[in-house]
Amino acid sequence: EIARFFLSFTQSESCGKCAPCRLGTTQLLEILTRITQGKGRIEDLQNIRELGETIITSSLCGLGQTAPKPALSTLKYFLKEYEDHILENRCAGATCDSMVISACQHSCPAGIDVPNYVAAIASGKYEKAVEIIMERNPFPAVCGRICVHPCEFKCRRGELDEPVAIRSLKRFASDWYFDHIGKAKEPFAVTKDQKVAVVGAGPAGLTCAYFLAEMGYAVTVFEGQSVAGGMLGIAIPEFRLPRKVIQAEIEHIERSGVEIRYNSPIDARHTVNDLLEEGYHSVFIGAGAQSSKRIDIPGEEEGLVGIHYGLQFLTDIRTGKEIQLKGKVVVLGGGNVAIDVARTAPRVGARDVQIFYRRTKEEMPAWEKDIDEAIEEGIVINPLWAPKQIMHQGGKVTGIEFMRSMTVFDEEGRSSLSVDENVTQVVEAETIIISIGQAPDISFLSKDSQLERALWGSLVVDENTLSTNIPGVFAGGDFTTGPSIIINAIASGRRAALAIDKYLKGEKGRVEIVDEKTAMKEDIGLALDEETEEERPRIKIQLEKPEERVTDFREVEKGFSKEEAHREAMRCLRCDLEEK
Repeated sequence: EIARFFLSFTQSESCGKCAPCRLGTTQLLEILTRITQGKGRIEDLQNIRELGETIITSSLCGLGQTAPKPALSTLKYFLKEYEDHILENRCAGATCDSMVISACQHSCPAGIDVPNYVAAIASGKYEKAVEIIMERNPFPAVCGRICVHPCEFKCRRGELDEPVAIRSLKRFASDWYFDHIGKAKEPFAVTKDQKVAVVGAGPAGLTCAYFLAEMGYAVTVFEGQSVAGGMLGIAIPEFRLPRKVIQAEIEHIERSGVEIRYNSPIDARHTVNDLLEEGYHSVFIGAGAQSSKRIDIPGEEEGLVGIHYGLQFLTDIRTGKEIQLKGKVVVLGGGNVAIDVARTAPRVGARDVQIFYRRTKEEMPAWEKDIDEAIEEGIVINPLWAPKQIMHQGGKVTGIEFMRSMTVFDEEGRSSLSVDENVTQVVEAETIIISIGQAPDISFLSKDSQLERALWGSLVVDENTLSTNIPGVFAGGDFTTGPSIIINAIASGRRAALAIDKYLKGEKGRVEIVDEKTAMKEDIGLALDEETEEERPRIKIQLEKPEERVTDFREVEKGFSKEEAHREAMRCLRCDLEEK
């Protein structure tokens, strides 16, 4: 869109004395306009390159010699965005109006019809709101708590005052739904002869299973644990995501017709190939990223008392293992797991918890809301410190030494991390919890598996269809991307379901996922008045008091009341109703 805007200006300034400039920029503008309207073709990319270079080399003045450069440079450095516009009909910036029904819906990886479910909430139609959400996402209550809401970052209301609290509205409607209705009306009917196996009962796997069941397939999910939910069920702390919330949605999926076989791992003894031989016509692998990364510094020894790994630490607590910390705790890392670990530690006895992160606080990948809540609970964050060695004595941790880290830039402006070994500090600690990231664990695949591995430890899949090199086998979610946000896993699971459906029907080609404009203002009963566009601040979510909530695992965030939900939903500007 930026390249098109620049070219529209320069094209109008062309004097017309040379054809390459006058006619060439006109043709280039037509191509870019077509792409921003969602009508582009993949061959347009090569046409832009060739046409742009021709204009530059054959124009007689500086205007023609420079006009194509924004198009060429954006194509060079943002090729993925061009491809997404053409192949996926997606504009990451939600700025191409012809492609975007509403910025919130377009920015949601799952493409949930946000304006209509918000309008349904404003009208008091809570069941209708949840039905709209579940058209794309079978985990509304979970996402109402832990989704990082990319939709809100693009909400046009934010240009007026503050974005609509979309995530909190989702939580309100889904909590009402499970309190008052809860059960699936009836299981989806099995109308297809083929059956599908899903490996892993995490968000991606269960989403894939749910939508395949909706399409009429018999689906069996193989889960190695005794509980479903993946990271939702065994790692995210109770104070962020209560077990009863996860369980309600898992039971809803099961009642919809999905069979989950617990304590049924797929491994070297029962392989993916075995599933195909047992009569499953397709297999989706959604095994997640549940392997903690090591930090590989001196002192990180097996069996050393006081060293924990973030994911296992959270899993042990979530599954009921008795863990009691004491004294000083150091957490290494800056992601969501590190923050969850740090906030959990005081709840199991730690009296002094510090996070050390090698980059700046602003660069921490954890959700900003959770970082703020951690600080409220007394967690100290120390940025720009890299671990050097773990100190220990008599088989027990005594502390850890850090080096000052810094960001440096090369001549081309690329950043990298450097350390100053002359600036160090030693921090005393009885416990060190390493939370520097997770990775997919493919050890469950048999050694003779023909599935093609990626260099970084997962499987090679087609970006659009999520198909592997073995016909009928698909993979997605964190298992193929590495740790990501829950809505990405859900979107991946639904994409896989659509791809598997095409495969089982014998159809070829890309999976097309588009935003749909499914309702108009009168359909949902929302009366828009002039007050909607007046400045009305976002309703703040109430939290439990920090000094009280750190004593147990009660849910920290409180939901909206009916009156608050109505007022917040009425702030929606209904961008989807604009004439495009």
